[in-house]
Amino acid sequence: MKPMILATGTQSGGTTLVSAAFLKHPELDGILDMASDRIEVNLSAVTAPVTFVKMTTIAFRWQEVASVYEMHGYKPYPLMVVRNPFDVWVSLKKKWYGLNGLTAEDPPLFLRMQRFLEDWRLFMDSGYPVIQFEEFIESPEAQLRAVMEALPVTFDKAMLNPNTDLNSISYVAESNASFIESLDSGASDKVAFKQALITGREADWITRHFSEYNACYGYENNHKVNDEEINELRPFPFDNRRFLGFGSIALTRKTSPKYPQMVVSARKYLTEGRKVAIYGACEFGEYLAGVFAENGITVDCFFDSYSTPGSKIGGYQVKERDADNYFIVVASLAHSPDIKAALLADGISEECIFTYGDQN
Repeated sequence: MKPMILATGTQSGGTTLVSAAFLKHPELDGILDMASDRIEVNLSAVTAPVTFVKMTTIAFRWQEVASVYEMHGYKPYPLMVVRNPFDVWVSLKKKWYGLNGLTAEDPPLFLRMQRFLEDWRLFMDSGYPVIQFEEFIESPEAQLRAVMEALPVTFDKAMLNPNTDLNSISYVAESNASFIESLDSGASDKVAFKQALITGREADWITRHFSEYNACYGYENNHKVNDEEINELRPFPFDNRRFLGFGSIALTRKTSPKYPQMVVSARKYLTEGRKVAIYGACEFGEYLAGVFAENGITVDCFFDSYSTPGSKIGGYQVKERDADNYFIVVASLAHSPDIKAALLADGISEECIFTYGDQN
């Protein structure tokens, strides 16, 4: 059977940073962020001796995914990343990909956390290797070396390289843009610890359900309790933005490196006195506006051929297409070449147009 390291954890649990370290190993290649609702078995691009797959416990538990890979001729070696569940919760509930939903693809956040807890108990009972994210931040080499004896590769200094070349990884699905950008910064306290707000009910639920887990690692709530916040234990209706980061086409798009490029470019043009606009009345456009907001960048407006100027898209005003003084992000994958051509015909310079449809 072909050896595979199957790594899991929670969303916002530090799995991306830890997995990035493994995928720098010369004998490993595979998936960074497998789609939550799809077990990817077509891994033909992987030629390294050992396949690495990074999943998070959302729609599937670790054991379920492992059994599918066994049926496809792999021998999965288990690996888990654990993190303070209070930190996980306050981070995840504010992320677009948290999608606290009511579907099999986007289950409620508390159900995802329960499934992860079941995975953790399996790992504890079986003696499977676990990396504690907070300890990894403090001493990555020690945490990596501690689990290598249970894995089919030995420690390699390349795993500590602070830079991450996403293009060297065969399969990269979309991740949070600011977090992808932080990969090139390596492990830091800024990545691991950020105080936020949590409701009393949320804190109580985590305290009760994760009591054994918290006692094992010394975790406690370090966030401000604010009962005026929306109670995130209550799932929201289905949100179709989920297709942007997950699903059957996620592995073929490899657009993640473009998010930090977009943010850097926008900041550059803002310092030059330009304004930021998004072209496209779609969920992708609204998501990109959220990426800008997360990075402290103000979107001035939307442009769209089929929307009436003066109307609103995601709270942003639609304006007439203007060649003057804008950095324009085209919110389309399939139609970006045609949209770009139309913008160029309007007299907008090519350097001020950012597209997602021209990458391999």
